[in-house]
Amino acid sequence: MTQPTEHRLQPDSHTTLDLQLTLASQLTVAARVAAPQTRDEALQPLISQWRPRADFSAFAAYDAGATDGLNTKGYFGAVTDGRYIYFCPVRDQQDRGSVHGRVLRYDTHGAFKDPQSWAAHDASYTDGIHSAGFYGGACDGRYVYFNPRDDGRTHHSRLLRYDTRGDFKDPQSWAAHDADFPHSGQGLAFDGRWLYFCPGYTTAPDYNPDDPGASLDNEPSGQMLRYDTAAPLKDAASYQVFDATRLSPRATCFDGALYDGRHIYYAPLSGGLVLRYATDCDYADPTSWQTFDATPLGMKMNVGLIFDGRHIYFCAYGNSHMLRYDTAAPFDDPASWDFHDAAHTGGLDTGGFDGGFFDGRYIYYMPFTRQPPPGHSVFHCNWLRYDTAAPFDDPASWVSRDAAVTDGLHTDAYNAGACDGRFIYTAPWRGDHDDGQAHGRVLRYDTLGADGAFSLRFSDFGHNGGLCAGLLGPSFTVNTTQGAVSIATHQPLAPGTHHLAGVYDGDRIKLYIDGALAAERSAPGQPLQHTAVPIDIGHIGGGSARFAGTIDEIYLANAARDAAWVAQEAAS
Repeated sequence: MTQPTEHRLQPDSHTTLDLQLTLASQLTVAARVAAPQTRDEALQPLISQWRPRADFSAFAAYDAGATDGLNTKGYFGAVTDGRYIYFCPVRDQQDRGSVHGRVLRYDTHGAFKDPQSWAAHDASYTDGIHSAGFYGGACDGRYVYFNPRDDGRTHHSRLLRYDTRGDFKDPQSWAAHDADFPHSGQGLAFDGRWLYFCPGYTTAPDYNPDDPGASLDNEPSGQMLRYDTAAPLKDAASYQVFDATRLSPRATCFDGALYDGRHIYYAPLSGGLVLRYATDCDYADPTSWQTFDATPLGMKMNVGLIFDGRHIYFCAYGNSHMLRYDTAAPFDDPASWDFHDAAHTGGLDTGGFDGGFFDGRYIYYMPFTRQPPPGHSVFHCNWLRYDTAAPFDDPASWVSRDAAVTDGLHTDAYNAGACDGRFIYTAPWRGDHDDGQAHGRVLRYDTLGADGAFSLRFSDFGHNGGLCAGLLGPSFTVNTTQGAVSIATHQPLAPGTHHLAGVYDGDRIKLYIDGALAAERSAPGQPLQHTAVPIDIGHIGGGSARFAGTIDEIYLANAARDAAWVAQEAAS
């Protein structure tokens, strides 16, 4: 039996402690903090025994392409509700008419390669409409939304929604609404209330009804749609549109959006004109919007955005020009932007990505297509990673990894994905090994391994994958011998002094805010991962994830304290 041990300390807000805390199946982590600002979308760690792995080799693969007897192949992005990973269905072949709505789901509390951990539901005709062909998703804490793209003949706005309080395979858990907005969605952002959809294309002047797929992506759109998640799904008044071409005729065709706590940023698929909206201003007022032309800085095509709490990283699509913007500096000042050409990092062809991830220290770029030499495939699986603790423009800060064959499977051509706190899950799309069909081979990367046991965070980012959205708020994650188990409030905290406490007893994980239970969920009963890595205060492994405040007191114990104890601590 583990000897009970506790630590009560008043450390510096950004330091590292070498504490001994032998863990079994119980843990309590608490902190009293003062936050002058919230920075809702930033990853702000408080107390973490959590060191992202320095080596870049821990990949695994599983073919989920025939889950529950369905054709579960072809996905654009994925989103998590904290336990499950939902893959966003697009189409199962290269042909544009092969769209589907078969949602694939993985239970992170189960073994990755166990078919019982996977489930599928065909939502292709929810509420009597053709709800198929999506690009990215979002979770608002209760509902998972799937972003409409096209149905092979026209761009559509049939927003699909799943209620996580209902059974996954029960049609009553699903709803769909056609907003009658013929513009494709390409990723989205969430600010805690509104979903912001990235417009891609609309009906082209050269539209051919006999071959609609040939012209679907010929007419860029600048119509910026947003939906109020606090309002009815099927009420037209819940939706608003802003025409970004009022700012510039080039403000069209975006692919990926991101919320940094103050602005919504839109990544230009082509053209290099970055767009942002100030969320505390009138959506319909052009003065609430800004553009910046990053083309002179070297920007080319992009798919997806990543945020590390300060910098926004643009995921270069079909090229190796990596740019980032410092959100603490003026948007329209070229000096606020950094550039690095990542071509041939580590001797690999590292040019062409589709979304990405941040684990507290490293930025990961998801491989998709490239500009290949003659006779070579445009598809690849050369991952690229940047160390946020090192200079952006230093080639030594970047590493690469070829994961094109993993566990005996061909694993290339992915479109973003999601992260459960420890593992990155990629959304399978298509490559050169399936005769024009999409594939269902999910690739997973372990960012942590055994070098972590827990992380209590003032706020946790929800943009995992670079194309999908959420707003997690305060969170508590533990690393068990099987994988990560986490809980979050999905509501940001107001500035001020707060007491946060995370409790894990093996069967349940709980998060308390200011003495009150804010969130809990069941756990799979696995013991905590034993690790000897130091405990970080206000950061994770020296990376760019930082708490923007002061930490007055921390408490650690290898015991699960009850609600009365937490309430007394918060009040003291």
